[in-house]
Amino acid sequence: MTQTRVVIVGGGFGGFSVARRLLRSSVSHRVAITILDPSSASVYTPWLYEVASGGLLEDSLRGDLVRATDIMIDQFSGIRFRKSALQSVDPIVRNVVCTDGSAIPYDICVIAVGSVSNDFGISGAKQFATDLKRTSDALMIRTELSNIMQSASVKQQRIVIAGAGANGTEFAAECAATVRALEKRGALNPRSVEVMLIDSGDEPLKMLSPFLRKKTQARLRDLGVVLRMNTALVNVAEHSVGLKHIVKGIPSEKIETVSCDYCITALGVQMPEIVASLPFEKHPKGRIFVDDALRTLEYRDIFVLGDAAFVKEGKFPDPQTAQVAVEQSMTVAKNIVAMITKRPVSMYRQHKTWDILIALGGKFAVGRALGVPIWGYTAYILRRFVDARYFFSVLPWRNAFVRVVKGVAVYGKNETP
Repeated sequence: MTQTRVVIVGGGFGGFSVARRLLRSSVSHRVAITILDPSSASVYTPWLYEVASGGLLEDSLRGDLVRATDIMIDQFSGIRFRKSALQSVDPIVRNVVCTDGSAIPYDICVIAVGSVSNDFGISGAKQFATDLKRTSDALMIRTELSNIMQSASVKQQRIVIAGAGANGTEFAAECAATVRALEKRGALNPRSVEVMLIDSGDEPLKMLSPFLRKKTQARLRDLGVVLRMNTALVNVAEHSVGLKHIVKGIPSEKIETVSCDYCITALGVQMPEIVASLPFEKHPKGRIFVDDALRTLEYRDIFVLGDAAFVKEGKFPDPQTAQVAVEQSMTVAKNIVAMITKRPVSMYRQHKTWDILIALGGKFAVGRALGVPIWGYTAYILRRFVDARYFFSVLPWRNAFVRVVKGVAVYGKNETP
């Protein structure tokens, strides 16, 4: 039997989920799946802040940290893995061209390249700040934080997190919770490490309701996080950051220089450079236009999902989150099955609002579930349930169970009541 060649560009949430869903589908024996990615691991990014802020963990657990977040793509039978990056897509010849010079022929192509961090051209950000996008970033941050904790016995240290969206706020909260726990144990002098969260907006987590934003700010202040809202990051140096105060949307002329022992940026995302060169119509911000079935407008055998996709006839842009990528992977996998079995494709249904749960250090979270605001320990438990649901959706039952248990056990060491 001739198999349908499905080439998936990107092994993150969206791409890996499509592959696993196809392997569980009725046409699993009729597809030959190849995933192209420069990394052999599909990273569970919602746990990266835990890896980075694991100040309470012994160095011997470094391997456990990685194993909890990283799913090795090449371990799954039924998936051919090509460790390389995308150079181009030739939709006429139906080839995906890799940066190593090879070409992979396809019958159906799925583009799930995700996004990359955006530093908005801030001077010094690339040289002197770190973002949190990959496991290697998280481990590097963890090492730097460990050094900062040790140096705090000599002089006061300051950690600056730029960006009060979900990633920046989660990291600031977890980092501050770790500092407070170390203080409680007597491993740190009180207030010897300051965690500062800055953002150009007037409140953290603007995607939440005013009520939950107040809960967030109260929690951050309880943890000792210094909030600098209406503040723009304008430059980063080796031991300082430059800030501008914003009044009514207008940055001040004066630059305030603030000492900084480590800077982490979580300012937002942008499209990988390769997306601009792909032969598809794009939104002004670089995302690829797709139809309601998540296919490119030009070619019906090429799907795009996740951060790189923009539904052209949609009522609003989908947020660039893992949750959206996983949701869209269901539609893409279902439509690939439909194409193989000669059935009509399904339409992707956009959500006006998405459930969201943000961890805020220890056993505390805030968010929205089924449109209902939720916070505290209940939200924390629900957040853990969401983590578990993802692993059970893409991994064999036993594998998922072991990973969830290991993750809770390892990261539980970060969490204090």
